Amino acid sequence: MLHERICSKCLSYMGNANLEGWLKCPGCSYMKKELLSMIKMDEVLMGRAKFDELSDELKKNGEELLERLNQFRKEYGSPMYVSSGYRPPEINKAIGGGSKSAHMSLQACDFADSDGKIKEFIAANPDILEKCDLYMENPKVTKTWVHLQ
Repeated sequence: MLHERICSKCLSYMGNANLEGWLKCPGCSYMKKELLSMIKMDEVLMGRAKFDELSDELKKNGEELLERLNQFRKEYGSPMYVSSGYRPPEINKAIGGGSKSAHMSLQACDFADSDGKIKEFIAANPDILEKCDLYMENPKVTKTWVHLQ
């Protein structure tokens, strides 16, 4: 776990950030997730809504999605960074998302994967998505991220 506390940008020791599960470099302020940190609802909501203010349906969808994502995250064994989570319809439309995107109903989440490690893990463990009750969008379409719903 020592390597996880060294900043990958400036190689300084990273202390704790104010956010649970995150480390902040005192040298350059770069932040990254701790090795064992799980995905939090705030990350999936991306500041676009407060959980308590969501409809009952969205709350239920979000709780189910978070449980499945964290089951996958535990199996994966490495930090995962949300690149696109909940998208209210107006945001989804503004970014060119599909008219029936599962992001709008809080049933999908994208994770940064520019190095392809999440996709490699899934390819090496073909039963993992079924075990976690998740679906992955075609990785040929999502070259720098992984879409799970």
